[in-house]
Amino acid sequence: MTTRGALRELVGLREFRAMWIGSTASTAGDQLAAVALSLLVFERTQSAAWTALTWSLTLFPPLISGPLLGWVADRFPRRTVMVTTAWMQAVLMGAMAIPGMPLWAMIVLLVVVLAISSPYLAAQEASLPHVLPQKRYDDGVALFGTSVDIAQMAGLAAAGFLVAHTSPGLALAINAGTFVLLAILVQTSVQHRPAADPLGRKKKDDEEPRGVLTLMVSEPRLRTLLGVRLLAGLAMVPEGLAVPLAASLNAVWAVGLILAIEPAANVLGVALLFRLVRDPAKRERLIGPLAILSLAPLIMFAFNPNLTWTIVLLVIAGIGGAYHTPARSAWMRLLPDQYRGRAYGIGRAALRSSQGGGMALAGVVAHSVGSVTATIAGAGGIGLLLATQATFAWRRARGRADTKVVAI
Repeated sequence: MTTRGALRELVGLREFRAMWIGSTASTAGDQLAAVALSLLVFERTQSAAWTALTWSLTLFPPLISGPLLGWVADRFPRRTVMVTTAWMQAVLMGAMAIPGMPLWAMIVLLVVVLAISSPYLAAQEASLPHVLPQKRYDDGVALFGTSVDIAQMAGLAAAGFLVAHTSPGLALAINAGTFVLLAILVQTSVQHRPAADPLGRKKKDDEEPRGVLTLMVSEPRLRTLLGVRLLAGLAMVPEGLAVPLAASLNAVWAVGLILAIEPAANVLGVALLFRLVRDPAKRERLIGPLAILSLAPLIMFAFNPNLTWTIVLLVIAGIGGAYHTPARSAWMRLLPDQYRGRAYGIGRAALRSSQGGGMALAGVVAHSVGSVTATIAGAGGIGLLLATQATFAWRRARGRADTKVVAI
């Protein structure tokens, strides 16, 4: 995370403080709602298939809405986008909490809530470079990221207790309340700024008629940063195989532990990175080596480690995953402001796709080869090769620091 001095300065910034508190609360609320709805579906249908389908719906809408709706964060004032979408989510989530709401209607409302989260997140991410002083931008991104990880873990931990002792409807209502809090905080604390790329804006003479996707894949630094972040699809393989991995270790009870290691170790890794390396430029130079560290330990699963060594390897890999924080902030800094919303939507969808696709493919491979540990080791080997290549590519791309990123 950040140092105490940086944390005090960040919390002292009214705009950032409002966005941070609201986002953290709504993230925890989202976990409450996801668990509550899954339990509600199981209670009404007694079907594991429908329950699993409902849970999977929390992953898919952003894959579509991210690329399709990210433009909203560029074409309209970003505070307006955040406030409007937060109120919409509050109303829809509140409707889900109404007793007796048909199950099909709740699922439809859930899909809509998740879909409209994309323009909110795009507007929030694109606003951070304006809200934060340049010297604290990386610290702010780190605090946002680690807070989301902690909020997710806390929300999931609280969800089971809350639903077991009250009702799923209360958890859904609490989540609706977090969106109300978020909307009020942003409305009252975040400064209004004009749209970065309003509809009808005339392009400057020096702007090339390229699309944002073209820019993302043609500019070496942007392309490399996106590529190295997509390696998360391989790093997440142990999570996707957590249940069979724990079973192979004769420790089914450890499934929750295996799933919790990645976010917990990532928080630790970010804290160590920002405490030991204060210079943002030096942190950027460590993106490649840390990406390698996030994948290399997985190769050791070829030796069928016991539970203790499994935990050690996953902790080391999770610490290496801290590279995502400086990669995320560097990527957003390089993007032209008027297209940050669209780029964030595409990048988030690509990252989610790599994570979900990696875990799904790992399941197929593990079933085919008949070995969970061999599959994890294979993912680590492939990832190590790709991360090494990306490390050299990032070094070359950073050497072209004078290259201009042309606004579209």
